[in-house]
Amino acid sequence: MTYRALVITYIRVVMNTSVLIRTIALCLSFLVTACVTTPSPDEMKRIAEKNRWELAKWGDRAVPYGDDGEPVVLGFQEGKVLGHAGCNRYAAGVSFGPRPGDVRISQGTTTRMACEPRHMQFETAFIHAFEASTHYRLDGEILSLVSDVAPPLEFYRRPLE
Repeated sequence: MTYRALVITYIRVVMNTSVLIRTIALCLSFLVTACVTTPSPDEMKRIAEKNRWELAKWGDRAVPYGDDGEPVVLGFQEGKVLGHAGCNRYAAGVSFGPRPGDVRISQGTTTRMACEPRHMQFETAFIHAFEASTHYRLDGEILSLVSDVAPPLEFYRRPLE
């Protein structure tokens, strides 16, 4: 084999390897993003109402759970969201749409129970961020609500029994 033929063979192998690596990377990115969806507003309403949603993550904030306080749990039904906001019961109006990914939450109401100051502070901040949510997305079992005022609120799906 001549030097030229060897160089050409080497270039072909490198180019084919490069194409193969790019193809694998592209396929992997499709697989990762395939789980993230933005259901239509009607489909999101149906999914939301068939499940209970527990706050699993909110930026770097410690999310109350168990001995650290009651979990934040929400349920959706007939244009309303009802649940526990960390200290008090919570209720507000909610609508998905008109475009996929859009959500609107009205100013809600809470009961007036007193809790530890840190739980009250968490609840106040949570309600502010929740009511400011303007977009939703579904990533497997996680419903994310996004606003301009805080990191996304990530809720884990708990099927209703």
